[in-house]
Amino acid sequence: MSTSKPAQLPSTYKALVFSSASAPPIVESLPTPAPEPGSVIVRPLYSWVFNYAAEIYAQGNPRSYPVNFPIVGGGNAIGRVAAVSHDTRCLKVGDLVTVEPAIKERDAGRANLPTPRVIGLSLNGTWAELVQVPLENAIPIDEAALQKRNISIKDLAFYPQLLVAYGGFRDVGLTAGETVLITPATGNFGGAAVHVALAMGARVIAMGRNEKILAELKAVAPEKVETLTLSGSVDTDIAALAKYGPIDVFQDFTPPMATNVSHIQAGILSVRIGGRISFMGNIKDLEIPYRAIVYRALKIYGTLMYTREQALDMLKMIETGTLKLGPGAGLTTKGVFKLEEGNAALEFAAREAGAGRTVHFTPNEE
Repeated sequence: MSTSKPAQLPSTYKALVFSSASAPPIVESLPTPAPEPGSVIVRPLYSWVFNYAAEIYAQGNPRSYPVNFPIVGGGNAIGRVAAVSHDTRCLKVGDLVTVEPAIKERDAGRANLPTPRVIGLSLNGTWAELVQVPLENAIPIDEAALQKRNISIKDLAFYPQLLVAYGGFRDVGLTAGETVLITPATGNFGGAAVHVALAMGARVIAMGRNEKILAELKAVAPEKVETLTLSGSVDTDIAALAKYGPIDVFQDFTPPMATNVSHIQAGILSVRIGGRISFMGNIKDLEIPYRAIVYRALKIYGTLMYTREQALDMLKMIETGTLKLGPGAGLTTKGVFKLEEGNAALEFAAREAGAGRTVHFTPNEE
């Protein structure tokens, strides 16, 4: 059985702290927490910097995310367990794990919950030398399987970007041989969804506005990926989609800042009778074609992130080589930054991160 080893931890650790949504981050020394029951301390190796991170933490938070300032940023990481609590049964100090941001409340019933808690929004996050997370948010990785397939930890750090789409696909029951429409496919999650859908055996129609990125997605699997440029017109998009035959699944990631959402209407109206729709975006309101949904027996699923079981299953896809990682698979790490380069990292991610491209902090080295 694992045991807590607080003596191995320093008395303080460095973290990238945001005091408000309009102030630049500062690297501060914070007191090292003791591993509380039901939690572990993780030493992040790669912590994802998503391309809209600057908006949330330093540019006024126009997306209105529920951030509990002051806070240490970052929600995801690949790292090693640094200390465990007395009730930890399986994880050991030194184990390679992923840190998952969404907290599933242990005492939740069926009643509606208040705003979900998220690491990096509600609790101090992974842009730090240490982070304390609920035990169930640290998911073990089969490091021997990675080594067998020459998968580096750096390439594995693309995993959080890929996992979100997998949760939605699992919820709608995507199966091999089906055709899936992904919109917009040129952002963080939509681009990642193309890779995940291909690994699950699906044919992909990727729609977006950035033609350069669409061409890159097409090049990943030319015989299985079709691309379309969003027109801004429902009728035009429906006509374009009709050329590719019946669509079994439609997955959408429209962000809250979108002003033209005609592609969502077009997507819904292009799904075959009995097809499924996966909403994973963050727009507040949407007018839907109610009658068409009823007459075509369409099933709409709303998915926030993914479950722990789905995370474990996706790790298995990576560990077995089913889902390829790295530049050869079209997934490139564009930059890595120290915590002291906080502003530069956020600015770089805003320019360079996105579909097939990721940026990370490296709080610790090994």
